[in-house]
Amino acid sequence: MADNGHPAAPRKPNLLVAAGIDFSLGCAGTQYLLDELSRWFAVEVYVLTRPEQAAWYARLPYPCRVFPFWGTRWTDGPLRIMSKAFRLALFLKLLRARYVLATEATYLREAAWAKRLRGGRQRLAQFCQELYLPEEYPLGSPKGRWSETQRKYAGAPDVVIDVDPFRAAIRQQAYELPRKPYVLRNTFPLAQLPPPAASGELWRLAGIAPPSAGIPVLVHAGGIGSEKPLERVVDAVAALDRPVFLLAFCAASEPEIQRVRDYAARKLAPDRFCFRPPVPREALRARLWEADVGVVDYAYSSEPTSNQKHCAPTKLYEYLACGLAVLGSDNDSLRDVVEREGVGRCARGEEPRDLGRALDELLSGDLAEMKARARRRFAETYSYERCCRAEVAAIARDLLGAEAVP
Repeated sequence: MADNGHPAAPRKPNLLVAAGIDFSLGCAGTQYLLDELSRWFAVEVYVLTRPEQAAWYARLPYPCRVFPFWGTRWTDGPLRIMSKAFRLALFLKLLRARYVLATEATYLREAAWAKRLRGGRQRLAQFCQELYLPEEYPLGSPKGRWSETQRKYAGAPDVVIDVDPFRAAIRQQAYELPRKPYVLRNTFPLAQLPPPAASGELWRLAGIAPPSAGIPVLVHAGGIGSEKPLERVVDAVAALDRPVFLLAFCAASEPEIQRVRDYAARKLAPDRFCFRPPVPREALRARLWEADVGVVDYAYSSEPTSNQKHCAPTKLYEYLACGLAVLGSDNDSLRDVVEREGVGRCARGEEPRDLGRALDELLSGDLAEMKARARRRFAETYSYERCCRAEVAAIARDLLGAEAVP
């Protein structure tokens, strides 16, 4: 009995989380999944992170056993002492766990061996936000090592979770899984969408005056690396016969940002683009409503892999939530949302001119209606509450047993 005379709440079973990727800066789907699973489990996280991120984990509503040595001489040195110490500590903990969630494939080997040594008296789930197939990545690279680990131990998890229906089907076939993985889209909770900021705040955030009235604003928010080169978007805008303002918040170093600024300066008028470093996601989400179109360019030609070909990242859903139409590359996962829901256009082809042609078609349509529909469809269908919450309950039911989860 509890102290107040009422029956004590049933004790939640423990769920040990082996975080294969530090999710303090990205891969936020891990946090949303753990937040939901906390309704049924006492969640405990083991994570190797950067020293400056330890405080972020301390604020989460479940205990996080943090090894704050990533990116230091203790993990990057020739002996990689703390990486090995973390693996050993995690493995010893896994040996005693009844329920385990491994994210990605980083520690899938340890989780699989712990399950085997326990004689199968353990329920193991795997949450995969990336799809690294062995035949598509060099074995010596980090992604190649993860893909090889996945190939060897793909049959160990009792529950497999993906972030895209197309990837889930590919994963099932590639690894001969007995059933299709659960799908938790790379979206975010509607409850985390801040109220819209005042008019003009987007431009204050960018540090520039707004473009001339009537010029559509195309926004890029995210990385500008080899798999998503921003130069493609610059070329697409340069190919248009109509004016468009390109605003980019680039998750990259200042030298990398300057490189694409210099490239854009050779292609576009100086009053038609602005490239800035990244800003906090909440600040951007509150201000994106002032733009018109969000671009998600994951062209297969930039990285010819299944992971790239079937990609619907969080920024897609952020654009919808903020009421932006969406311009997408030639990508079935994007097209399944963007064009099926009537909230934008996707390219038909891999060249920048194909992306530009899709943008021209989008701007020739009823842009205001697409923007209104995007916001509405996010609230009705694509927020985490709408498209993931029931799926997480099914995952918990699968781990615990149908009678344990209402």
